Amino acid sequence: MSWKRPSTASLHALIALFEQSHPPILSGNGQRVHGVPGWDFLRSTSLSTTELSTWTQCIGYAGHYPAECGDERVPVALTEDNDPLRYGYRCPITFRRRTLPAREVAIYSVATSLLLHAIADLLDIPHALRKGIAAPVIEGVLWHLGKTRIGHARTDVWVVRGLASSVNEVFAHMYSPLLPDHGLVLSSGIALPDIVRPPRHYRFASIREVIIDYLPTPQFDIELLQRLLCAPGNGTHQPMLPVQYDAIRQTLTIRGKSKPWHIKGAHQAAAVKYMFEQFQHGRRWVMAAEILAATFPDKHSNQRRRLQNLFRGNAQWREYITQPQKGRYGFQLDG
Repeated sequence: MSWKRPSTASLHALIALFEQSHPPILSGNGQRVHGVPGWDFLRSTSLSTTELSTWTQCIGYAGHYPAECGDERVPVALTEDNDPLRYGYRCPITFRRRTLPAREVAIYSVATSLLLHAIADLLDIPHALRKGIAAPVIEGVLWHLGKTRIGHARTDVWVVRGLASSVNEVFAHMYSPLLPDHGLVLSSGIALPDIVRPPRHYRFASIREVIIDYLPTPQFDIELLQRLLCAPGNGTHQPMLPVQYDAIRQTLTIRGKSKPWHIKGAHQAAAVKYMFEQFQHGRRWVMAAEILAATFPDKHSNQRRRLQNLFRGNAQWREYITQPQKGRYGFQLDG
């Protein structure tokens, strides 16, 4: 299946819409559909117009609109307008007729098959094993994506939507003797609370928490998934940082790079160590002046120094440290 991979932020937005679409709502023709009305979705989504047309679809129009009435909102009936691009309602305060663009009362839903194939692509699941995407095990709730290699073992992967309200159905299915004894269940919403023991050797994870969020294009944290599958069923699983620094060996390792960087010199090591400490606290970018101040605590020795000069003679440093803006530095995480 051909598809243009969305950005990491856009994939998060699509997964959120997919999860929000689980509770059924009543459309204008009386049907119960799974989607999110435009007045909620369009005002909060970060998806572009092109992404909306590619990844979402209008599955109907709402029958009621939450109109403002003092300090609260009350549902009022929506009717078609003479203008086919608008819908009308009666203001609950003035009783005057008001109109809304049709796109605001449209009910939007993610193109389920497209999203599930995109997730399967990210997990390198062969197309021949994805038959479960077209035939959900529990309609609108549970899909079998197929089997892929995570670590040294091949694992069945599932996607669940609305886990909080469907946990009994999902668990009952996972206990089926026809299924393998272990597998990975990815939730578009919350994962299982730590106090809930999963069925057999199945492990549950929130998709949002196992996608590497600092990369511009989406990628699963396979190392985290591998640890999750090997861990006890009631443990907690913290993501491993993509950067590791060994202060004793003065070695910096960045996930995705073929070899670690062996740093030479006490001052270079001090600078990298400080950057790593800041990275551990969530700071991706650090000012050069701050790094130099930590490397050379003596103000006099710190004057008129530049970070480029500090790493002079070490050709590797540009492969591991990047400068997105003048005076700001961080670790090169994007390959």
